Amino acid sequence: MSDDEKSRLGEFSARLESDDADVVRGALDDYQSAQADTRWGVDNPYWPLANEVRFAARDLLRRPPSGGGHASALTVMWHLAEEEDADLLADALEGAPDAEVREMALLAAGAALAKGEEPNRRLLALITAMVLDEGLEVQDRRDALRALDDLDFPEVEDLIVRVSESSELELQVCAAGYLATPLRLRVHRDRVTRLAKSWPEDAGWVAEHIRREALAGFHSTYWKDTELDDPVLRKAHDELMFPLSDEGCLRAFATLLRSEDPVAVGIALDHYESSEGLRHVLEDEERADAYLPEVLARAREVLRRPMSPAEVSALNMIGTRHAEPGDAGLLLDVLTRTDSDAVRNEAIWMAYGVLDEAEVKDERLVAALGDLIFDPSVGTKETAIRILADSLGADADDILLRALREGEPKVQAHASYYLVRTGGLDRHRAILEEVAESWGDRPPHRPWGEDPIEMIFGRPHSIHWKGHRLADPDLYRAHKRLRAPTVDESYHQALRTLLESDDPAAVGIALDHWWSPDGAVERGGEEARGPERELVLDRIREVLRQPPAPAELGRTYGPEAKHLTALSALDVVAAEEPSLLAEVVEAAASDYVRERALDAVEAVFKDAEEADLRLVEALGNVACEENVPLNDRVRALELLDESPGSNSVDALVRATRCPEVEVQAVAAWGLMWEEVIEDHRAMLEELSASWPVEDAPWEVTRVRDMLDAAGK
Repeated sequence: MSDDEKSRLGEFSARLESDDADVVRGALDDYQSAQADTRWGVDNPYWPLANEVRFAARDLLRRPPSGGGHASALTVMWHLAEEEDADLLADALEGAPDAEVREMALLAAGAALAKGEEPNRRLLALITAMVLDEGLEVQDRRDALRALDDLDFPEVEDLIVRVSESSELELQVCAAGYLATPLRLRVHRDRVTRLAKSWPEDAGWVAEHIRREALAGFHSTYWKDTELDDPVLRKAHDELMFPLSDEGCLRAFATLLRSEDPVAVGIALDHYESSEGLRHVLEDEERADAYLPEVLARAREVLRRPMSPAEVSALNMIGTRHAEPGDAGLLLDVLTRTDSDAVRNEAIWMAYGVLDEAEVKDERLVAALGDLIFDPSVGTKETAIRILADSLGADADDILLRALREGEPKVQAHASYYLVRTGGLDRHRAILEEVAESWGDRPPHRPWGEDPIEMIFGRPHSIHWKGHRLADPDLYRAHKRLRAPTVDESYHQALRTLLESDDPAAVGIALDHWWSPDGAVERGGEEARGPERELVLDRIREVLRQPPAPAELGRTYGPEAKHLTALSALDVVAAEEPSLLAEVVEAAASDYVRERALDAVEAVFKDAEEADLRLVEALGNVACEENVPLNDRVRALELLDESPGSNSVDALVRATRCPEVEVQAVAAWGLMWEEVIEDHRAMLEELSASWPVEDAPWEVTRVRDMLDAAGK
């Protein structure tokens, strides 16, 4: 354990031992939050102190309910309660002040009851009384019943049966759901079936689950529409789906597995392989393990038979987990004779296991998988590509390269994906780029959500111009160079080529690479931006004075792509280039550009000690420009009001001379500083007298109030 971990646990332990109940509650909440995060596969860092957490929770529960302390303690006890906590939890349940505490008390109570070989009679009686109390809300009664669901006690099962006959449909369905588990269905299948038939169609998802899954049972994986002809086998199938005992279930399974009916064998293999099958209905699922050798032998026997209907189940049963190098011959026979995509697909996955286990890969099997990729009648080409690439690595290059040259576009995309994944980009860059270029600006498929064009040429394409392909060959080559992972003089030359072009998309792509953290900085650090900085500033200045680009150039962002790119680059340099920012504020090509530039000004002001005079002047000019929308003029004045230092006073005074009351009022409000107000009192009072009394901006009232207060 590191020193940091010891320190954190020491601090946490001290909080648990605090005399302040709020501090203890906060520690319990932190423990529970960390415990909740374990669902993402991370450890609870406070787990070594679980006993201390339990003791602290017990101590809180012994105190009167206050400030959420019981809710926090009970939430922890839901995970940490022991059998000995039953009486304490009964006290908490009886004294629960609200629905939240009662719900958590029930969850914790269920955890404590589950730890005992015999139920705590007081706690069980208390929960039972809640379940049967018709004066409680149905939700409260359901919560109480849920607390008992995992308990394997006769009195609990009797209670669930009793509730299943409730006149309250919600309670009835809830109880039937608890009776519909595989082991309880052994006793209550007829009851649950009768209840399910009586429910309306809209009885809810639990009712739907009972009807469609629990009462239907697991028929098989591949034979769901098949009914066995032999009555003995049909009976065995039903006993396998709904057994009355483990012994009967295993007998039924063996009957199907050892029969001469290939469909019955397939059903048995499906039940053994599926998590919803044999193990799901056994009380002791480990008893199934003894049948594994026989199951595998039977599956291989099926594969030796020509064209057996059970092939797909046999292949699925063996799969990648149980495949052995010696199974190569079986697979070759299956692949040679079958015309079923389902059989091929399972055979390919089994081949994965065969190749993975073999130190020397069977060349016949490799060739057979390769042939599938080029067979126009086969629909499992992509799986074969994956298996070969994952099993062989670079040794699959020849087959994947052939798939690039001869395959249909979707096959090419998958071959490209796996070639790049196995390091083939360095080995076969030229052909990979040639194929990627043949696709145009969109890949024919995205294996696992990845864009193979980006995998080949590099990321990012751009930010605001993604998907656009530059038509000019020189510009296209320059763009390709930007996407490569390294920075050298050729990278900077490519960036300049794009920035100096007359193509707005090329300029936009270059600006995106320059400002985006995934572009130049990702490849060469902050210094990679340096050589083209002045050129970038010129392009920002030009672009933001121009009208939007044609809509068709920006596939996602449309006509705004051009300005969005330049504005993003402006954000990067705004703090160091206030004059450029001021130019954009004053000479914006659109209201949208001006709004975004004002956002940049706000960000700059937040980190500055004194407002730049050029920026202040620009804001003042915008505020007084009658052709600018009123909301932008007001925003400029608000920024002047919030600007650091005192450089904004002259601009605000100037704005008070504008004819619009809204502008005057905001400017005047910006002058309401203790150090400034007296210098301009006469002017402000004259303005105040000219303003309307009714329907005036809120700043009018505030200015008048401030003038009155300052004059007293």
